[in-house]
Amino acid sequence: MEKISIAKRLNNNKRGYLIINANQGKHKIALIEDVKNEYATLADLSREILKNALVIGFAETAIAIGATLAESVGAFFMQTTRENICAYNEYIHFTEAHSHAMEQRLVLSDMEEIYHQVDRIVFVEDEITTGNTIWNCIEEIESIFKGRKRYAIATLLNTLSEDRKAFFKERNVDIVYINYIDKESFEEDVIDTITDGDVYRIDSKSLNNYVKEISFKTDIRTRRLLNIQKLDAEIERLEGFLEEKYNLSEILKNKKTITVLGTEEFIYAPIKLAEYIDNISDAKVYVHSSTRSPIEVSKTFEYPLHARYEVRSIYDKNRQTYIYDLKQSDVFFLFTDGKDNEGEADILEAIRLSGNENIYLIRWDNE
Repeated sequence: MEKISIAKRLNNNKRGYLIINANQGKHKIALIEDVKNEYATLADLSREILKNALVIGFAETAIAIGATLAESVGAFFMQTTRENICAYNEYIHFTEAHSHAMEQRLVLSDMEEIYHQVDRIVFVEDEITTGNTIWNCIEEIESIFKGRKRYAIATLLNTLSEDRKAFFKERNVDIVYINYIDKESFEEDVIDTITDGDVYRIDSKSLNNYVKEISFKTDIRTRRLLNIQKLDAEIERLEGFLEEKYNLSEILKNKKTITVLGTEEFIYAPIKLAEYIDNISDAKVYVHSSTRSPIEVSKTFEYPLHARYEVRSIYDKNRQTYIYDLKQSDVFFLFTDGKDNEGEADILEAIRLSGNENIYLIRWDNE
């Protein structure tokens, strides 16, 4: 359980703690090898419930986990989203009460297309604490389709109480997980956190000319219903494009450390790119992502996060987002489908301030 630690949320009165998994590759930077092994372990445990299933990954933190589980069996994949990707009345809405961003939703037309084609719907999370969000989503789906579909949950970490375990068992919702821990003391554990970590508030005006920009044209919209095999094929096309046009192998030659940073809900493709880089280079390859989650940082050695970069969102300059513990690397890739110029400039400035000079911006351009 050394990979699991507890962090203190920033300005959240609903839940004071956040569980950090060092092998998840989201808030905390992680070696891609560890991320790959963590996801593969859950996929192996989930194989039975994934048969003829629709896999739904929860935004933001479980999207890549869910996509990986779908990939392991060639399943269809959807993600929840907080972004505006279609008209307001074209969603299935539900809430995540303890979150910094409560509203969650699924695209209604996508669910209409897939609901009757699958035997089960599998929700994927990084950790499940009460299961209320998932149950809210199940109730919303069934209120519309009334098909009495079978449901299951796959999660890296299970912290459900005995009452909540019984709740889901009575409703025939299977739960698969890697680790279980008791969360009863977590609120008390974070109260006395020394919040003396480094905080950088970025306000960059323009994209600096030290960044090498790469645009990859694609028709794949990752926030919609996906045949995961088509998405994987498109990521492979990206890898070939980077080799053919930019000589990626030469860029990586003799490098010792490489980082791939995703953005908010866009993390599966960056993780797959990091896997590819890990396969073709001898470097240590790291991955993580910007996030909406505001978390306290501390210089205490045992605490999971030590530096916070506050940047405007690459999807909406009026939204605050965060990056934690940026690492100085020989090559740094920012891989995103975001298009806000000011948010983009902020993230790139944060990357530069953390000591990076060899920076590539890869745009997943689906418009």
